[in-house]
Amino acid sequence: MLRKDILLIINPNASKGRGRKKAKEIQALFRSYGRECTVAYTRAPGHAESLAKRGALYGYDTIVAAGGDGTVNETVNGIMKSGASGVRMGIIPIGRGNDFSWMAGIPRNQKKAVKLIVQEKARAIDVGFCSGTGHPDGMYFVNGAGFGFEPMVNFRAMEYKHINGMLSYAVAFLYILKHPPVVSAVSLTIDGETEDIQTQQISVANGRRMGSSFMIAPLAEIDDSLFDVMYTKVPLDRKGIVRAVMLFMRGGHVSDGSTFSYTRAKSVDINVRDKELEAHCDGELFSHKGMDFHLEIRPSSLLLVYGKARGKEVR
Repeated sequence: MLRKDILLIINPNASKGRGRKKAKEIQALFRSYGRECTVAYTRAPGHAESLAKRGALYGYDTIVAAGGDGTVNETVNGIMKSGASGVRMGIIPIGRGNDFSWMAGIPRNQKKAVKLIVQEKARAIDVGFCSGTGHPDGMYFVNGAGFGFEPMVNFRAMEYKHINGMLSYAVAFLYILKHPPVVSAVSLTIDGETEDIQTQQISVANGRRMGSSFMIAPLAEIDDSLFDVMYTKVPLDRKGIVRAVMLFMRGGHVSDGSTFSYTRAKSVDINVRDKELEAHCDGELFSHKGMDFHLEIRPSSLLLVYGKARGKEVR
């Protein structure tokens, strides 16, 4: 039986070390609306997942991730792996990228985000699932998974401790540009149809935006029971990579069928034939050395406190 209580999961070091102060502010806001809120502080990577799983099994009716895409991803994994039903997930964005919360129309303002949660209006959204090399048990994701160039930039940006947001990705991009990814030979299967491709990036998206500003899947919806799949079709040199990134920022790659492929799918299999690939799920490390990946959509699997839906953006 679900309890009418809220579990708030937060990293005490979030928001440049102000996590504990933020937690007290958020707790006070919930109480101002007559809701009790239990705070659970994370201690290490992966801890948010175990906290969310225990909270769901204990019976909290709402589990809130206060943080960025990493905290959101771990909380999603905890709720999904618990097997509990009827648990609502809320998000209070205080992290680096906040790409998924942007997609879900959740305000950055703390007070507005809390107000959205206490209104208790949630909708069922799709969840992605990825399994493969080094991850036999798999990993859930709500925003997207990337293979090749995209995770290379993401992981580099995560190494910067004193810059965040779009700036960290811009600096990481300049570094990767000096060491551009080589083309990979991939056997790509989309909904049972297999094609051999030469590519530097494959993105399997549920949400639209990644890396704070890159509209990798500008036509995506998080409740349409489909992934949006994008990959590069031809080798890109440094000039081509710069052009691709500029297109990603406005979603213009969707109309460039000579360089990019953009389609929708329920399942994707990626089998790399010549070398190992880096891979991420929601910006979190899935694999540094993967060669075989299976992704599938889990329709309407998570109840999310959802803000104002965004219109599709292609410019």
